[in-house]
Amino acid sequence: MKRPVHLPLYHEFLELFDNYEIQNWEAKQFWEKLNISQNNRNEKSKRLMYSGLRVLMQLQYLEVNPSISKKNIFSYTETPRMNELRNRTKKQKLEEIFSKKKTEFLDQIKDKENNIEFLQSLLSDDKTLEKYFINHKETMENDIKNIKSNIKLRSEERRVGKECLRL
Repeated sequence: MKRPVHLPLYHEFLELFDNYEIQNWEAKQFWEKLNISQNNRNEKSKRLMYSGLRVLMQLQYLEVNPSISKKNIFSYTETPRMNELRNRTKKQKLEEIFSKKKTEFLDQIKDKENNIEFLQSLLSDDKTLEKYFINHKETMENDIKNIKSNIKLRSEERRVGKECLRL
């Protein structure tokens, strides 16, 4: 079983990879682009950054370009694995967003269904009210159909995305 690896400055590196492509970067470029506030830029942060670069090289997300590197200044370039990492993190973010949105949609459906039940109870008591509420009831039923359609569409997109990843 693989032992989990600790990546120093994990969130800062992920944000950097989301926003930049690493081609022949020296450590100073990482330092400039990492989202570390000026107050926290100290020797400890610098050590963490260099440790993070080592970990990323060990995991084969980055490699040193020997033709451009100098004695003590390495030139880092991302490997194809970096795109896999980017895709995974984007997928995770999308899954979180969709899960949250799906919960909101399901709550909306529940509310609209409750409203429809209320209207139906009113109508069962007095059929003469139907002309006043029929349009409102139909609108809510259409809203429910649209929300369910959105949920179904996203579920199909996820299924197709998974099939594409297997190919």
